[in-house]
Amino acid sequence: MAPTTRTRGSIRDPRRPARRPRVSVREQRAEATRFRRSITLLGMSVVAPGSAQLVKGNRQVGKVALYAWGAVIAIVLLVAWRTSMNDLAKMAVRPWLLTSFQILAFMLALAWVLIIIDAWRLGHPPGLNRKHRLIMVAATLVVAVLVSTPFVVAARYAEAAHDMVVSMFPSGEVAAASNGRLNILLLGLDSGDGRDGTRPDSIHVVSVDVLTGEPALISLPRNLEKARFPSGTPAAAEFPDGFSGDGDRSEYLLNASWTYGEANPELFDGPSGPGPTAVKQAVEGTLGIKMHYYVAVDLMGFRNLVDALGGITINVEEELPIGDKGRVLETGVQELDGYHALWYARSRESTSDYDRMARQRCVLGAFMNEADPRNVLVNFLELADASADMVTTDIPREDLGNLVDLAFDARGQELMSLQLVPPLVVPADPDFALIAEQTADLLDGVGRPNDDVSLAGTDETQPGDAGSGSGPSPAPDQTDADDTTAEASDDEESAGSGEPEDEDALTDVSSVCSYE
Repeated sequence: MAPTTRTRGSIRDPRRPARRPRVSVREQRAEATRFRRSITLLGMSVVAPGSAQLVKGNRQVGKVALYAWGAVIAIVLLVAWRTSMNDLAKMAVRPWLLTSFQILAFMLALAWVLIIIDAWRLGHPPGLNRKHRLIMVAATLVVAVLVSTPFVVAARYAEAAHDMVVSMFPSGEVAAASNGRLNILLLGLDSGDGRDGTRPDSIHVVSVDVLTGEPALISLPRNLEKARFPSGTPAAAEFPDGFSGDGDRSEYLLNASWTYGEANPELFDGPSGPGPTAVKQAVEGTLGIKMHYYVAVDLMGFRNLVDALGGITINVEEELPIGDKGRVLETGVQELDGYHALWYARSRESTSDYDRMARQRCVLGAFMNEADPRNVLVNFLELADASADMVTTDIPREDLGNLVDLAFDARGQELMSLQLVPPLVVPADPDFALIAEQTADLLDGVGRPNDDVSLAGTDETQPGDAGSGSGPSPAPDQTDADDTTAEASDDEESAGSGEPEDEDALTDVSSVCSYE
């Protein structure tokens, strides 16, 4: 038999655990009171940081925390009341302000967490039973994470904006508007394995009136021959009869100017770099207007940008083949992700370069339509990551505030477009006087060339022989490696081919592109 133990007239089996001493009702009430006090102090620190210290701890610390919390709320309310989305966007492109905001956000998060931990201490955890202690520890950790998360997220946004502004936009001189307009050259770069150097696959100019924000879009064919350079530049002296590269026919084309500039940097001195400077000067001399800045987007980067934005809405008017596997892009209004948007913008299968330019015009309009402040804010981190390595520009960060104003002014206004394609302009035999006149018609409506930049060799053009129709050159895709880029010879073959139907030179983009 098992031994037994006698205690005060009773026999207890030692194999049985000893009974816990019964807790009196009075002790239970005291424990509940202590637990409620701990919960209350923690809740007070969430609603009004410092109030727990003011009631039960260091009153001086409590006062400082409450005053600081009140100041934060007042500032947030004032900003929400008096600051427009435009002002917030301008703040978001100032690196020093972003750094200050990031530091302040981390300091506020840390201070609030410390206040909460101190409120937990004031709740006297050792005086609670084990169950309540565990509850208080878990509640304190959860509350600390919840109150600090918004500040950490805000600091992360500020860090991403700061890194994007500093890495993407150089410090430099702010360009003065010409004839009341700011002109930005937009380039889509195709620098894949099958391409000899970097060549702009799409060339567009966005011009914005600095007073009204009225935007205009000019599209130039990449196969435009014998582009002019502004008089007085080394390139104009080198090519008095128009750009001819190294003499090969494929080097006559406008999109070959980037590669030529990189190979001959002595002709294209400037902060933008020889390649971009060469294209800027070629477009300046051809259109007769000053190119203030350029923005170049790698074509795969464009795909990532569209995905980061959440896609774009496009009205696909005709079926477009996708790759060589029999897939097609169906007709109708569609939400396109980056992969399909890139195919829509670049595909030349069964269409011409000029059809493709028209689609690129629609894509630019759709991108502007989707890039409203709310959508940009929601997808900001993805946009910043996609832009970091895919976008190059010479826009100085000192001018970003002004460009934000122009972007907000331009939103909602008609985007007038000029396409310099046949039958208006024959790329193999361009009439540069007509190009300058059409550009002036678009920008100022008086039918005169802009006198910002004088044209070199405007009176003499060197017509070339029109090439054969452009062959199929699908858009690049990671799953279709063979279709990544077009060969340089494809640029030559596309000259003067695939003329579109005749239409007015000046067109409202919204009248030919539908985004709903």
